[in-house]
Amino acid sequence: MQRVASAAEVETGKLTVVTAGGRSALLTRIDGRIVAFANWCPHLGLPLARGQLDGKVLRCPWHGSRFDVCSGENLDWANAFIGIPMPGWTHKLLAMGKAPAPLETLAVEERDGEVYVAPPTRGKQRS
Repeated sequence: MQRVASAAEVETGKLTVVTAGGRSALLTRIDGRIVAFANWCPHLGLPLARGQLDGKVLRCPWHGSRFDVCSGENLDWANAFIGIPMPGWTHKLLAMGKAPAPLETLAVEERDGEVYVAPPTRGKQRS
């Protein structure tokens, strides 16, 4: 586990970008609890930091995939293009042959006002 932020920095309904183990991760607060997940969509590996968070559901800003940020469960797969919803017949095309995949959730601990996260195992290494 690596210290990534002060607990006071993490707000309900907002995404906080941090770096853990040289990889980008996101934090948010759900029902008073901090959750952490990799800052990349499993569809094409694009960053999720500009995604729309509605409760515990995050929508990818690129292709519309939706994820439960607490469990990582994929709720909807590649249904939009740069945020514009697309008709159902295009979804397989937008998926580019990739099967629906979950979001990588990360172990997180809040201790003494600090947030500690297990680094993502995948995603682009930051230099």
